[in-house]
Amino acid sequence: MSKNWEVNTSPPDWTNLFAVYREVVIRDDQIIQGMLLPDLLPEDTVVRTALAGWQGTHFLHQTPYGYELTLVRRWGAPRSERWWLHVLLGLATLLTTSLAGAYFAGRDPLGFTAVPLGPWWMSVPISMSPQEVVPGLVFSVPLLVILFGHEMGHYLLARHHRMDVSPPYFIPAPHWINLIGTFGAFIRLRSVVVNKRVLLDVGVGGPLVSFALALPFLALGLAWSDPASAPEEFGPYLVLFGALPVWVGDSLLVHAFAALFAPAPGVLILHPLAWAGWLGLFVTALNLFPLAQLDGGHILYALVGRAQQRVGTAFLLALLVLGYWWWGWWFWAGIILVIGRGSTRHPAVFDPSLPVDQRRRWVGWACLVIFLLTFVPMPFQP
Repeated sequence: MSKNWEVNTSPPDWTNLFAVYREVVIRDDQIIQGMLLPDLLPEDTVVRTALAGWQGTHFLHQTPYGYELTLVRRWGAPRSERWWLHVLLGLATLLTTSLAGAYFAGRDPLGFTAVPLGPWWMSVPISMSPQEVVPGLVFSVPLLVILFGHEMGHYLLARHHRMDVSPPYFIPAPHWINLIGTFGAFIRLRSVVVNKRVLLDVGVGGPLVSFALALPFLALGLAWSDPASAPEEFGPYLVLFGALPVWVGDSLLVHAFAALFAPAPGVLILHPLAWAGWLGLFVTALNLFPLAQLDGGHILYALVGRAQQRVGTAFLLALLVLGYWWWGWWFWAGIILVIGRGSTRHPAVFDPSLPVDQRRRWVGWACLVIFLLTFVPMPFQP
């Protein structure tokens, strides 16, 4: 038994319902799990009355030994959120991505001065032109809508299962550290993941939403993009960050959308809106990597259980090979190992025996198809 589990030693209150049961508290969740009495069925009054009075969620399924019932609810007072911090980070990220978007739109929103640091110099922004920042909204707003939608997909499905989860945290970044002005967003899941059904529901929520949101931005942005008189040896798409050219790669889906919506074949200079859509699909694919604590790892573990580790290890080796063509995959492999504490294996859920129904399985496999459609083997030209 995990050291952070506390077994509740209070007198049993469930003997009229369970033949045998266990009651534990994990983090801030109380979980009661047991086998119904042999003469009880789910539709019996005593079962229905117990479930109606339970202030939480429940999972009931038939096993070879009878009906197993799992009850889950919050244990303790609700946690107060620091909403001011979420709003502040969101506004800061809107500013940093809008500044980045202004450069992608060919504007120059900031004035810099050189500050001496011993034998070196550092450029420091000293002024900002608001009218130069406004054009950057055509990049920043769609990108933040995609990122916010991704996290809210996770958040709303976690809340559907009455889990303790934080609102999204945005991560702003100056464009001289990260060209797009952000390192993304995340939520904190503070409840225990009780079974694979919950894991899959929460895992698919983000990728499905960000995928759906990115598509119209990409389609419209491609229609507004300009053909470029440049060879395709560096890549099919070009993004201009001021005077700096950034060559970006192709996925199966982006390639199909370019054939449908681009004004002409050949190299395209991506409109900032198309660039935001491209990034939305790229982030979706990154999150669908079948590794450790990423969304793809959650989904694959819910679908195939322990076999997820073998797939994850093979995929990590594939990333190391792809790093020969784009070194960034080596960086991502390192980040993934840090997140997974050196392992590609997904941690077990509380009750791994509860089967995932066929409808959920179809949704999970659909997310893996989305990964195949959106993955870019060489996203940026080195």
